[in-house]
Order: sequence, then C-alpha cells, then structure tokens
Amino acid sequence: MAAIRTTTGLRWSAAILLAPSLLLVVALLFIPVLQLTEASFHVSSYGALQPEFTVQNYKEVMGSAQYAYLFGATFLAAAVVTLACLVLGYPLAAQLAYASPRWRGVLYFLLTAPLLVNTVVRTYGWLLILGRQGVVNSILVNGGFLSSPLVLSGTYLGMIIGATQVFLPFMALSIATSLEGIDRRLIESSDVMGASPARTFLRVVLPLSMPGVISGCVLVFSLMLGAFVTPLILGGSAIRYLSVAVYTDALVLFNLPRAVALALILLLCVIVIDAVQRVLLRRYARFS
Repeated sequence: MAAIRTTTGLRWSAAILLAPSLLLVVALLFIPVLQLTEASFHVSSYGALQPEFTVQNYKEVMGSAQYAYLFGATFLAAAVVTLACLVLGYPLAAQLAYASPRWRGVLYFLLTAPLLVNTVVRTYGWLLILGRQGVVNSILVNGGFLSSPLVLSGTYLGMIIGATQVFLPFMALSIATSLEGIDRRLIESSDVMGASPARTFLRVVLPLSMPGVISGCVLVFSLMLGAFVTPLILGGSAIRYLSVAVYTDALVLFNLPRAVALALILLLCVIVIDAVQRVLLRRYARFS
C-alpha cells in the first residue's frame, strides 16, 4: 500500500509540474493550429476570409498538375539532399566515433561550429561562392577550365549544394551516436575470425549503426521538406519549392487559406514520415 501511495503521489507531482508547460503548448501551438486549420476551409477574397465553408483549397492543391509537380520537386530535392548528407556524413561520423578522446572534442566542435552561424548568413555565403562571379566560377574560368561561368545559383543544383552543407551536421551526429554505442569487441571478434575490413563494415558496423542512419535520414529529410531560407536564397524564383509557395500564397498573394492548406498537407507528410521511422526502428530492434 505504501508503494502504491508513493507511486500515485509521484504521478500527481509530475502532473502538477508539467501542467504549466502543457498549458503553454496548448495556448501557443495547439489552438493556433486549430484556428489555421479552420481557416483553410474558407476562401480568400482580396485578403479577407469568406464565411462559406469549402474544401476548394484542398481540391486545388491535391487535384492540380501544377501542385503535383511542386510536391514532386520538393520531395525529390529532399531525397537528394538526404542521400548526399548520408554519403558525406557517414565517414565524418566514423571519424568522430573512432577518434581518440584527445581529438574527439575538437572534431565535434568543428562539425557543429557552422550551427552557431545563422542559416541566412551561411546561405548567403554559398550564394557568393556559387554566383557567376563567385569563388567556384572564378577558379574554373581563370584556370582555363571553362570559357564562361556556370549557372549554379538560382538552380536546384545550387540549392542542393547549400542545403547539404546546412543539414550535414545533423546526419553525422545521428550516425556518430550509433557508432559510439557499438561494442568494439564485436569488431575485434570479426577481425579475429578473418573477416576483411569491408566485410566487417557490411556485416557488423553498418547493421548496428542503422538506427542512427534511419534517424539521421528522417531528420534531414523532414528538415529539408520544410526548409525555407535555403530554397528562397539559392533557388530564387527559378525553382518551385513547397515552402516558398506557402510564403508566396500567404504574404505575396494574400491567399492565406491555400497557404495553410499547403502547410497542413506538408505537416501531415512529416507526421507520416515520423511514424514510418518509429515502425522501422521497432522492427530493427526486434530483429537485431
């Protein structure tokens, strides 16, 4: 009985301590989302919401070839950035995980230092690097490799390059966490049994690091889906991206209901991706 009373008391104490935070979340997040959701079922006329209830915005977004291309281009760009971050981030994560304690802190700082700089500043830096008079084109043209500058800014390629640099630390840190949790004796046992380094990686290290790979891929993919600054600055008006379309509808065309409909569909996609991640991690934990 004493144990039951103690458990009940702890639960009530936790509920009381969490109540202010939960109320704050409900007031600042849940209620505004409900209000925006309700607004998406109206139409806008000269910036003013009309009282009629309609699903026109969702029909327009989900039944139009224009928006189908918009979603396809956004998801493809997010997938390419995720793949690039995975290819570049895994070796970085391995260096972090297997570095000596003396250098590990330095490597972590070097990897996370760009996160201390505002995304706008970093993206403008890439704009200067990839521009027609930027560092890349100056080297290629002055070195005689090209006769005219490449068009890198204002393209999907430029956006993907900049976004890969922006989101690379998230991928590397996620994978490094899994690599650091691997028992080194398993790798040593594989070496003792005569397995080559490639076989050890494919049969031991990679399977055990999959939770970090899955988490990193989902994190980068979700962040890229909702990215705004990098597509707007590096892509400009030459490319179509979902977050830029939301911004244009809301603050340029003053069509708030359609902007909210686009944003809610994107939010639903992120929720589905998170649910898939949880299923994959549970299944991997069950069979590993």
